[in-house]
Amino acid sequence: MLTSKPRLPIREIALVGFLPSPVKKLYYRLKGYRIGRNVSIGLGSVVSGEDVTIEEGVRIGFLTIVRGRSIKIGRHVQIGTMSFLDVPFIEIGEGSKINEQVFVGGLQFPDSKFIMGRNCQIMQMSFINPTHSITIGDDSGIGGYSLLFGHTSWLSKFEGYPVEFDSIEIGRSVSVAWRVFILPGSKIGDGAVIGANSLVRGTIPGECLAVGFPARVVSKSPDLPRVVSDEEKQRYLREIIVEMIAYFRGFDLVCQERDGGWAVTEKIGGLFGGTKTWSIRIFDSNGETLAEALREGRADVVVSLYRLSPEIRRTLNSAVCVWIDIESKERSDHGNDIGEEVAMYLRRYGVRLLREQAV
Repeated sequence: MLTSKPRLPIREIALVGFLPSPVKKLYYRLKGYRIGRNVSIGLGSVVSGEDVTIEEGVRIGFLTIVRGRSIKIGRHVQIGTMSFLDVPFIEIGEGSKINEQVFVGGLQFPDSKFIMGRNCQIMQMSFINPTHSITIGDDSGIGGYSLLFGHTSWLSKFEGYPVEFDSIEIGRSVSVAWRVFILPGSKIGDGAVIGANSLVRGTIPGECLAVGFPARVVSKSPDLPRVVSDEEKQRYLREIIVEMIAYFRGFDLVCQERDGGWAVTEKIGGLFGGTKTWSIRIFDSNGETLAEALREGRADVVVSLYRLSPEIRRTLNSAVCVWIDIESKERSDHGNDIGEEVAMYLRRYGVRLLREQAV
């Protein structure tokens, strides 16, 4: 057929897919792809396109296909094992994550687009069909086993059945639970929450909770999201840290309170053995208190409930200390083992952090 293409890029997989990641990246750079530092492309995975940009820190898992005419993958994006993205235009924003076995493709037109904002996540086993375009705003999440369809066509339009091709727009900070079916032409406003096993068709306003088949609004602003006081935020952070320390202890890490924070000690195996101790400092008050405390001693990771000033960030960066700014939803660009663990634990509570842009 004149417009058909192979379901899988078999030739590319055979020639390139099983090369080591450094060799694969060299090959792609020779093809004109723009690939940043510390990019990893897993065994059996290929990226195929005409205009391709993969920024620093991107991780693509095993046996994953990314194919399109124009592909742009932002900093520190993760695409899980055995996922399949096949759309003419693909754009994935910084810090976003696509879990394992996610399918993005299917019936499409030349202008089909898949646009995913910054700090988003799509959970495993979801099927996304951008017949025209599917746009997911910053900081939004799609639950596993969800279906986003850009078309409704099976029975004949000439026999009176509806056949529709349309875009889907999902706003910023939207939470779509597991097993949600979103139909073409749907628009979901900023801050909306869609309950599990719902069917979305039409427009869902922002800052509301919608559930059902079809989904209907059952709660809306100002009830959702509610205002959280400073005292509650401080209590939440303390409770999460205590829970995280208990989690660390479950992995035989020795954790002790020290200097308004925690010392976490790991045993190092191997021939020479030994231990390594990491220092975590927690600050749930103002920046002046933080600056004063930092002058008293060094930390490996600093978690601040409130916004860190540029001056304090520069101080922490020069000390090679990982910092996490919960209010700004940002973190240092550099990392260490304990910093990554803390950032991942906070992510459980919806704190998704963008890395500071290097100047």
